[in-house]
Amino acid sequence: MAHNQHPHTDGTNSEFYRAHNNGKDALPQFVISKASSLHDIERALTDLDAREASNADRLERILAAQKEMYREIGRLDLLRATIGSQAVSTRNISNTVLSDAAVTATRIAAAVNKLDTEQARVKATLAIVEQVSELKACVLGVAGSMGAPQDWETAAAYLNRASKIPTEIVNGSFAEENVPTADVPDPPRVTLSNASESLQGLFIREFGKAAQDGNSAKVTRFFKLFPLIGKPEVGLDVYGRYVCQGVAIRARENLNAGTGGAQTKDSLFYANALTKLFEHIAQIVEHHGALVELHYGAGHMIKVIERLQLEADVQGGIILDTWSDDRAIDRKTTDIKSYAFTFLVQSFLPSQPARSVTPRAGSPAAKGSSAETKSPGDEGVEIKTIAELLSEITLMLARWSLYSKFLASKCRVCYVLLSD
Repeated sequence: MAHNQHPHTDGTNSEFYRAHNNGKDALPQFVISKASSLHDIERALTDLDAREASNADRLERILAAQKEMYREIGRLDLLRATIGSQAVSTRNISNTVLSDAAVTATRIAAAVNKLDTEQARVKATLAIVEQVSELKACVLGVAGSMGAPQDWETAAAYLNRASKIPTEIVNGSFAEENVPTADVPDPPRVTLSNASESLQGLFIREFGKAAQDGNSAKVTRFFKLFPLIGKPEVGLDVYGRYVCQGVAIRARENLNAGTGGAQTKDSLFYANALTKLFEHIAQIVEHHGALVELHYGAGHMIKVIERLQLEADVQGGIILDTWSDDRAIDRKTTDIKSYAFTFLVQSFLPSQPARSVTPRAGSPAAKGSSAETKSPGDEGVEIKTIAELLSEITLMLARWSLYSKFLASKCRVCYVLLSD
């Protein structure tokens, strides 16, 4: 009867397996309570044994891992203790040794900075003393050289040395107190300024005297001294006047060489005179440029070139005016403009009897014609004369073009040197 009420005694109780299969974590009591046969109970007990063995294995693994963790924790504790002791030692070193060292280093750095400052001040003071000493030597040297010896080169050299001393030193109170002496009582700036002005006037006079005497050695001697006394512009000015004077004298000589009819006989006389003028200026620029740049600096020849070009304009204008008067350019131009070109006009008119036409002098119509009578009012400019004038003008223009290119190239170089 009981067997009939429990048909699933062969282990196929579905409710038992549903409870069993809900998961491995289901309570054993629940599974056993649902068992309906001995077989179900055996199966539940077997399952419980398997789960117990699994849990025991897991527990052993956890305990083993826990032991390893405890060992690591112990090692960390040892490291913490070691680091703690080292931190204490480091703190003690910082509070004792390093603190004192930092204070000492700060004190040493401050002392070094103070020493550097004092050393810089000492060097600056020594530099000022040396410069004032140099200034005093220059002042006394200028005064002594301009005295009885009259050694102008030495005096100019001393002024040049003094020009290299800073202005604040020359005008400073220290120099004003220590430089003047019983022989030179004035402040150094006054002494140097007066000496420069005095030497400038002296050099100008001596330069002019040497130029009048034609003494090129003395001209060069005083020309070199102007930059040393701080007056380069004055030296270039007097030198420019000197070379321009030579250009004017040479140009007049070339022009006066044509007196007595030579300029009339030579159809290229004035063109040659203008050519000589340009060649003379070009030689001055080419040969004197090295001397100017040596003593006045690169590019300063441009000042002399400017003066020479002004003189070239004056002398060239004189030559051209004389050429125009001697060749009667204005009259010839007027004659050419008013010429009636009779022969050319007759060629466009109907033929006329030969006796009614009076050809101009030199006209092709006069050749082969029986009429030899010339009308005074029909005189013109000879073709040969026109050709000679054109040749002379062409030569003048060619020489002017060559001269202009030469000066342009020299000026370009000077401007580049000055800009650098």
